[in-house]
Amino acid sequence: MPEIPGGYRHLTYDDRCEIQRMLGLSQSVSSIARSLSRSVSSITREIVRNRRDDGYRSTPTAIVRLCVHYRTCKIKSLCRMCSTRRCASCMKMRCTNICPQFTADVCKRTAAAPFVCDGCVSISGCRLHRYRYDAKLAQAHADSRLRDSRVGIDTTSESFEAMIETARPLICERGQSIAHVWATHRGDFPCSERTFYRYVDAGFGGMKNLDLVAKCRYRPRRGKRPQARFCVPEGHAYTDFCALPEDERLSAVEIDCVEGVRTDTKVFLTMLHKRTSFLFVFLLDEHTQACVEEVFDSLEALLKDGFPSTFPLVLTDRGHEFQNPDRIERGGRTRVYYCDAGRADQKGSIENCHRLLRRIVPKGASIDGLTRRDAAIIASHVNSMPRPSLGGASPFDLARHVLPAELPEGLGLEHLTPDNVMLRPSVLTGGEHRN
Repeated sequence: MPEIPGGYRHLTYDDRCEIQRMLGLSQSVSSIARSLSRSVSSITREIVRNRRDDGYRSTPTAIVRLCVHYRTCKIKSLCRMCSTRRCASCMKMRCTNICPQFTADVCKRTAAAPFVCDGCVSISGCRLHRYRYDAKLAQAHADSRLRDSRVGIDTTSESFEAMIETARPLICERGQSIAHVWATHRGDFPCSERTFYRYVDAGFGGMKNLDLVAKCRYRPRRGKRPQARFCVPEGHAYTDFCALPEDERLSAVEIDCVEGVRTDTKVFLTMLHKRTSFLFVFLLDEHTQACVEEVFDSLEALLKDGFPSTFPLVLTDRGHEFQNPDRIERGGRTRVYYCDAGRADQKGSIENCHRLLRRIVPKGASIDGLTRRDAAIIASHVNSMPRPSLGGASPFDLARHVLPAELPEGLGLEHLTPDNVMLRPSVLTGGEHRN
């Protein structure tokens, strides 16, 4: 097969003009393929799909004489029109419609290569079915076929309805993303994840863009009140963190706080294990340094000697609850590093993970009415969600091989099946937390 410069490409109008010219010169299909640097099968498909059907000659003789036996046939009296003449020579009745021995005569030139009558020397008196290749008409057929192939839904109605019935409750009721649904049901659906996004954008299946969480627009952030400037202790700056070896930076745990309404006293303390994308969620009774220290103390008591290897480095912002590194690093159990002021992107992994948490606890929702059990439920659902960034696995799947087994168990976290994951506020009130 000849090489095609630039890889696969569609035939152009100039290519089709060349095909028409060479067919008119009675060139073979293989010589046309060599001239255009195409495979023989490509040229063959092009001619057969886009040739023009000219039918039969529009004369009575040509209509009658379509049988391969018409010169030697001696059958008489097929009808009442005549009884002495051969039916094959009759000009009044189409014997082809009533003769039991009729066998259609097929031209060898159109049944096999080159499949058209172009270049045939006997075309003027030919009585058989005719085909011609016209470059302009072939280009119009190809463009129409290419355009029509991209219109509508390329699947059966049954398969499409089954896909919608499976995906709609998971997306609209349980708050799962399309990537999440496709990670667990990809083999059951007749289209790709990207195609389903286009179906939703077009309004197919009764779904709309507002049903997708990531399609919603966020309100502009309100400016925060100016705070006293925090001087980062020497050796704890973000530049010091970047100077560490890459393997140590990957083992860091990013921490942050998630607040509810301004009148709340409780906040969520979140910790993200970067290597596994596993999110820990703790409910603090107060937004203070003492409550943050209590969480680290409880984790150290749970893991004992395994705490330094699980939480070797901590990367956080300059919030007032984290501004005493001695309380977090007590006894050298870990090392704390601070991001630059106003640079939340330096701990972007946990900020992105907060988007999942905010589906369950939206901005403007109060946290004071929640319990530590609610925090465990939130972490269970978030960590059971498959992630495209993890190759379709969930943080729970990776944590099983990296984190100590007693850590999720001691915190009351449960690994849920993908279809039971719910990222909606009702997960905390509707009894939707199931295995």
